[in-house]
Amino acid sequence: MRVLIKFVLVSLFFLNLSADTTTEILNEFGIKDTEANRAIIASIENSISQRDVEDFKKIILDASHNATMVKSELEAIDAPHFLLYLAMTESKFQNRATSSKRAGGMWQFMPGTARAFGLDVNEQVDERRDPFLSTDTAFKYLDFLNEKFDKWYLSLMAYNCGDGCMGKAIRNSGSDDFATLLKSSATPKETKNFIKKIIKYTAISKEQEKFLNSVEPAVKVEKIKVSSGTKLATVGASIGLSVDEMKRFNPHIKNEVAPNRKEGYHFYIPEEKLNLYALNYIGRLIRGDDSLRLGYGVHIVAKGETLDMIAKKWDSNVSEIVAMNEIEKVDKIRVGDELKIPIEKTQIALTDSKEYTIKNGDTLLGISKKFDVEVKEIVALNDIKDHKNIKVGETIVLP
Repeated sequence: MRVLIKFVLVSLFFLNLSADTTTEILNEFGIKDTEANRAIIASIENSISQRDVEDFKKIILDASHNATMVKSELEAIDAPHFLLYLAMTESKFQNRATSSKRAGGMWQFMPGTARAFGLDVNEQVDERRDPFLSTDTAFKYLDFLNEKFDKWYLSLMAYNCGDGCMGKAIRNSGSDDFATLLKSSATPKETKNFIKKIIKYTAISKEQEKFLNSVEPAVKVEKIKVSSGTKLATVGASIGLSVDEMKRFNPHIKNEVAPNRKEGYHFYIPEEKLNLYALNYIGRLIRGDDSLRLGYGVHIVAKGETLDMIAKKWDSNVSEIVAMNEIEKVDKIRVGDELKIPIEKTQIALTDSKEYTIKNGDTLLGISKKFDVEVKEIVALNDIKDHKNIKVGETIVLP
């Protein structure tokens, strides 16, 4: 077959694409290898400039925390690498990205689609902006689309315009062929540009593997579990981060407070702050120091809810809720009211902690080496006064 691609040397350093690259892209995206389709892929490759490559690198580096996370998640489930460039095209990996059509987050979910696939979007949280939850959900949504369309290029186009829109475009075009859909007026212009951009980034990536593999996240984050009503400021103060810094790591949290969840919720903090969190926050909670916690959860009254229903939901009682909120008439609560709900200390969840029962011959040094933790962390978490005098049978908490 006559090779249609022309070799365009943008820069020996940046790019040297070939017919092999064109074939790879056709195969990876599930595009049939026809002369027309090959010509489209070749034209996309030939349009790549040095500026395009520089922009590609800048986007990756500016959002290295999300880019590396998505890349790692894709590798873990053996998913196509070009899905990384879906997020890149949608939002440049930015959690706070919002479109004029109200799509939000790194993966640009519409509120309805987000809720349909399990994300909460309400007055308290917008999980479209949670990088980890939204990434898992994006993979689920893409699985759904790929089961329906069975070709990756169609699934990606449907991701942009919706599965109903894509189905209609295929019917009106009389074919699901790539070149046919790109020529058809039934396919939205935005969707045509969308798939071309993903292909362009994919083509660039094939000559930038060394760069991609060298990128490290600017900050590694870890998930911690907190009780409902916990403030970002409270956790931040315990690890030396300002409210603005905590908001940057937790763009999904609205009003700076963990949402209503009887089982608790989660924040993200820098990995390097985990030990400090264990020492300054969890340690003080274990020792019974209430100065770091609110002492209550926050419940926003929903339509049809009564105080009795709310009390049962939180395993509390009406009289305590009435007293804490100075409610004069129990039948006068309104939809949207924020109520403080008393929480027992046992509801505070400790993340990634575990218990260990001291055995004969154990020492704190030996335990610390066995579980790869610091002695000072064990001492702080358990308020141990004399670490030479630990007793067989006692249970201690390990970070």
